[in-house]
Amino acid sequence: MTHFHLRALFHIRNCLTIPSANAIACAIVGSKLDYCNAVLAGVSDYNVHRLQVVQNRAAKIVLNVRGRASVSQLRDQLHWQPIANRINYKVALLTFKTLVCHQPQYLDALLVPYTPSRSLRSDSGHLLVVSHARTVQHSRAFASYAPCLSNRLPQNLRDLAFLHSASTNPDCFSNLFAFKSGLKAFLFDSSPSFLVT
Repeated sequence: MTHFHLRALFHIRNCLTIPSANAIACAIVGSKLDYCNAVLAGVSDYNVHRLQVVQNRAAKIVLNVRGRASVSQLRDQLHWQPIANRINYKVALLTFKTLVCHQPQYLDALLVPYTPSRSLRSDSGHLLVVSHARTVQHSRAFASYAPCLSNRLPQNLRDLAFLHSASTNPDCFSNLFAFKSGLKAFLFDSSPSFLVT
């Protein structure tokens, strides 16, 4: 279905401006790539690449580029995150919301703050306990993947989740915008496979 929409966009591309084509591609193709993509956390590079091919084709159509071109430069021009980073963005955002508002409870129970047995510099690092994964499937589970991803984020992003929990701030999502913008900036500076385990 996504390829059908890309072909349709390709046929009318010469009648559209770049912003219009970008809006259509994001609405029709981007929304399908982002739908429930958190369940793809930790999947193989092969499966991520299959989705990346679709996004790369959409970027070429939007910018009306034919033949070979640097798709990473095209994505940067459109401010599109690679598929791997979009998956990690969704998981990190879900982790942030869970840590701040402690809801839903079944996910909140899986996120345990790390408390070292003795005083260490990592005390104020706002890290999470990463459950030991014995299988590939377990490493993809939220209980393992989300803490691992959260621990790799910069300190300032982790601080936003831990310092403004629902217990001290009645407005759970007062720092959501700051977290989103900081997370996007961090992911744009990271390689697509940087946070993929």
